[in-house]
Amino acid sequence: MKSTWIIVLGIVVGAIVIGGQSFYPLLTSQNILNEPSGEVRLGDVYDEQLTTTVTITDADNKMPILRIMTDTDQITTDVKQKLSQMVKEANETLPAHEKMRLETTYFDTNVNIELTTEVTYHSQYQNKMKVTIDDIVLSHPADEQYHFAEATDMINTSAQKMDMLFHQQYSFFHKV
Repeated sequence: MKSTWIIVLGIVVGAIVIGGQSFYPLLTSQNILNEPSGEVRLGDVYDEQLTTTVTITDADNKMPILRIMTDTDQITTDVKQKLSQMVKEANETLPAHEKMRLETTYFDTNVNIELTTEVTYHSQYQNKMKVTIDDIVLSHPADEQYHFAEATDMINTSAQKMDMLFHQQYSFFHKV
């Protein structure tokens, strides 16, 4: 009788161990980022923020013309506002017949436009973790007459793509 109880107890303990091993990955694998360097376990995600940095530099002397970092859904508005301010300031010194508008003003130098989009996570296991989901540099020669309005349209298109990518692959709040 004693050996029967030992066998039964062994079967129960074995079932618990085997069953527990099956459920362990389900319990501990929540909110894992797959990075090129490996997996990063976030645990419970408390906050996630999608930001984009736009940097426009003079390609010849590497001097920054504009640098803005803000929430991705706000980046186009902020860049447009800053470019409009630049046009307004330039117009203060121009005669009336030479005044510029945002829609017709263009970069008169070789420029590089860099767009970097990152997600910052605050989570159970990672206090503040930044993950770059896109980083592109576009070059535009001066003879191309790349208009400010074209730049803001390109930034808007990129921001929309990054927002969609974020919600599809990087957001833990919107997964069901």
